[in-house]
Amino acid sequence: MDNNYKYVTLFLLLALFCSVFTVYGKDNNPIPAYEIIGAGTGSQGTYLIDVTVLSKKNNPDDNIIKRAAVHGVLFKGFSNKEHRQMQKPLAGSAANEAQHIDFYNDFFSETGSASNYASIISGSRKVMKSGKTYRVSVTVSVNKEELRSYLESLGILKGLSSGF
Repeated sequence: MDNNYKYVTLFLLLALFCSVFTVYGKDNNPIPAYEIIGAGTGSQGTYLIDVTVLSKKNNPDDNIIKRAAVHGVLFKGFSNKEHRQMQKPLAGSAANEAQHIDFYNDFFSETGSASNYASIISGSRKVMKSGKTYRVSVTVSVNKEELRSYLESLGILKGLSSGF
């Protein structure tokens, strides 16, 4: 009987994992493949990060880069040894993304509000050709305080004062 619970639990975790990545499938991918690292100290209430997106275009839309930056702050976190930065994901884990998948689908869509919480630092764009794709790196400021406040007001994130 215990083995059945293990298999059921494993199956449910696998199904949950697959459903999260199906949402961001190739056809309607609002978030491209990206990398994120710390870029120093931002102004109060913001994170300053370098985001590198992989794109078929050498000049992808700024909103795509902003959505990747917000996604990285929420679900990946970032670090930078040079600046001695290490920031855990704001949302805690991918379980939060899976739990609120309908909200995040809308939030990260082309018409969603995710890009409103990020701004691109002018003059920071760097483009490198890598095979058939481009690696577009941009420094982005993400307003973590407004983002956290918004997600807490909707019950997506727990408030800092809610305790453990």
